[in-house]
Amino acid sequence: MGLFGKKKEQNNEPVENKTNSTLSDEMKIILAAREEDKQEKIERAEERQQAQREADQKFLQIEMQAKEAADRIIKGDCTPKGMTFFMLCDEIPFDAEPATKGNVIIKGNVRGTIKNNTEVFLYQDIGCKYSVKIEKIRNDRREYVDELTDDRAEIEITRGDIPLPADPDEDASKPVKRFAVLSDAAGIDDTKDPACKGMVASGNPRTIAMLCEYGKYGDEPMYFSMVMDCLMTSEFVTPAKISPARNGKSSVNFIGVSPKQHPDMSFLPVFTDNRLCIKAMKNSFSKQGGPDQRISLSFAQVAAVSRDTHHHGFIVNPGGPVTISIPKELVDKMVDSTVFKERFGAGAGDNASLALGGSGNRALDNFIANGGPNIPGVQPVFINNPTDTPEFLAIENTVKKYCGAHSDIAKVLILVVTPQNNRNDKSYLCIMDCPDNSFEANCNGLAGAIKPFLKGIKRIQFQQFSKMNKEGFPEKVQWLYSKLPQ
Repeated sequence: MGLFGKKKEQNNEPVENKTNSTLSDEMKIILAAREEDKQEKIERAEERQQAQREADQKFLQIEMQAKEAADRIIKGDCTPKGMTFFMLCDEIPFDAEPATKGNVIIKGNVRGTIKNNTEVFLYQDIGCKYSVKIEKIRNDRREYVDELTDDRAEIEITRGDIPLPADPDEDASKPVKRFAVLSDAAGIDDTKDPACKGMVASGNPRTIAMLCEYGKYGDEPMYFSMVMDCLMTSEFVTPAKISPARNGKSSVNFIGVSPKQHPDMSFLPVFTDNRLCIKAMKNSFSKQGGPDQRISLSFAQVAAVSRDTHHHGFIVNPGGPVTISIPKELVDKMVDSTVFKERFGAGAGDNASLALGGSGNRALDNFIANGGPNIPGVQPVFINNPTDTPEFLAIENTVKKYCGAHSDIAKVLILVVTPQNNRNDKSYLCIMDCPDNSFEANCNGLAGAIKPFLKGIKRIQFQQFSKMNKEGFPEKVQWLYSKLPQ
């Protein structure tokens, strides 16, 4: 019995349970992993919350800057002519139903004061301006109001004179595009005029409105491209020093400023309003011997001067109310764009002297490009007749053959342009007499025909004879090709 009892006692001794111990360790690992994962999720959530807070803070800061700039525009002493409000249409809610069939609903931040039942203007596309009427105003609290100031709003406008699409398959019910500008500032009537004469007097309302919202939308490709279009369909004014030259004409010198982003570079300062330029001349550029006059420039002329040997681009409205710097590399791309070539012609932004109307040759002075008389420009050039080299003889035959096959070309003259400060940088200047609607096509066609023969001189520029200032143009010119008797 004792023996049995002893054996039983031995059988009841605790035995190590390896299976339970192993499961316990694994569970600890699992629980630890869960805690780590939970902590990582918490940290990621906190990071997202922090990023959102920073984004919200940045958005509020940008919005505050835009509002302050808008206040300076609307309430300042250089407000674009007729402007009491502007709104960038940043949202086109296509699902919203207008109260009147055919109307369009747009949304955006109203800068200034907008009133119901008023005739206003819509700016969009390549320099297009349309007349529309405000029929309903809805504030951010979804309340209909007759008047609204500095608030986000939903605006119902009439279609006005916005044309129907040429293609019937396009949606005619969506005539307004995102980032169009709504304003009561009339600007000028002919916004498609390449020189945009009168924009400086009216204050370039679309351009100034677009620049005001640049901080918020400048990273969006669509918005950025529209700002570039605004600049290419604007007129600017810049300070200049005009001095009599020895030949009895005048020479013009431009100044340069260094923006904060490019402290070691000189940019051409240009202004969207005469009053802004006058203020800058009085406050910043009034040193003895500094610029004492103002010159209005088309974008082609701004591009040409801002790409010369003295400048690295241009800066719009230094000192505000809204400022943007355009470096030379970006100006190059704008000059090379289809929009620029269609508006100003090939080569219009390549030579500051030509763009400003100078030639450096007394017999041909003051007729080239869009500049006025007696402004030879900042970079004198020499203009000569081409020599009878095998290269040019081949070009001459090509030109005559091309023109003979195009009845709309009346005559063509080709000259050689040589910058005074770089005698090796020669180019051909082709002056063509043809209708406006075929000039661009003939430039492209003739350039393609001539290109294989460009060896010693590798560049050709084009000017339309009807668009040139004829003052000083010789009465008798031996045209390279002419359908008319010479």
